[in-house]
Amino acid sequence: MKLNLQSRIFVGFTAVLLVLVVVFSVSYLSTPRPVLAAEEMKAPDAKALETHTINVVGEGKISVTPDVAYLSIGLSTKAATAKEAQSKNAEGFINVQKVLFDTYKLDKKDVVTSGFQVQPNYTYTKNDEPKITSYSANQTIQITYRDLAKIGILLDDLSAAGVNQMNGIQFDTEKRQEYEIQAIDNAMSNAALKAKAIAKNAGKELKGVINVVQGGASAMPININRGMMDTMKLASSESIATSISAGELKIITTITVQYEF
Repeated sequence: MKLNLQSRIFVGFTAVLLVLVVVFSVSYLSTPRPVLAAEEMKAPDAKALETHTINVVGEGKISVTPDVAYLSIGLSTKAATAKEAQSKNAEGFINVQKVLFDTYKLDKKDVVTSGFQVQPNYTYTKNDEPKITSYSANQTIQITYRDLAKIGILLDDLSAAGVNQMNGIQFDTEKRQEYEIQAIDNAMSNAALKAKAIAKNAGKELKGVINVVQGGASAMPININRGMMDTMKLASSESIATSISAGELKIITTITVQYEF
């Protein structure tokens, strides 16, 4: 069978392509390849990757003078009816406000009523139902006060204005974040001293800090409860102002530091 011109061209092109493929394969396989030296194929030296570290806990402490006091006071009134007891309480609170806002010039945001309730008072007799004898209105007021040197005089003036419940005082600071940063500085210095001592005894030198974790900061407020305030009042004569000492706040923080050596 005779091939036409188109068929003969296709057969010829296919033959040339096969020849080129064979020549390329032979050339590629005969070309030498670089051989990696044995040293290049070795795994990295474990000692070169090893990191020597020291972990220490630094403690920072500072003592500061409180700059704010939170007072909890109460006004309790009693009357034959709930309405009358509430009315008496409102009148007493007006006198308290005069002391706080007119005499001591406190900001209104620093005086907050935290509780108010009116409740009946009962008498109990055997074999008989409890009987209501009167009603009591009780208001609890929270005061933020910053002139700590005059806090005893303030308490005396509040008592004269009708306050008959002194629930407690909490001394604290409004610069807590500033003082915590100072405590952190002290903790980092303390950690560095410990790490240097350990490295020196091990015959090593510190290279730097790898990681730092703060363990938290604590600054417990100073609390004077109702019983302590009653004792202070009894210890003071009527002609001497109540004396209250704020003491000192201790702010403590710990930091875990990892050093490389």
